[in-house]
Amino acid sequence: MEKLSPSEVVGAYVAALARCDFEHARSWLSDEKFSTRSPISTFDNADAYIESISRVGSILEGIRQRKMFVDGNDVCVILDFITHMDRRQVSPVAHFMRLESGKITYIEAFFDARAYAEMFDVD
Repeated sequence: MEKLSPSEVVGAYVAALARCDFEHARSWLSDEKFSTRSPISTFDNADAYIESISRVGSILEGIRQRKMFVDGNDVCVILDFITHMDRRQVSPVAHFMRLESGKITYIEAFFDARAYAEMFDVD
């Protein structure tokens, strides 16, 4: 099997999220070493992270990739999350990701979390 580049791994992960295929998205995350943080949560376990983000599946209409920057094993991808609750909303999100051995080991998300904090009752 040919080793994928960091941009290909991140692209496959984002595509799985866009399809709400959270099981496939999980396959791109490291089993041994994974952590993530965002304005509304932090996790040090890939399974717990996937379980949490899968809650957005019911409102996610799609993800549009705007730009990807790659620096070795570090990838920054800027996305528009298209959701529908009481109305259609497009939320820009920047993800900084670090990869090791073809798996994502770290994700940091930057976005305006006000609507999500209300939806998920986050302080």
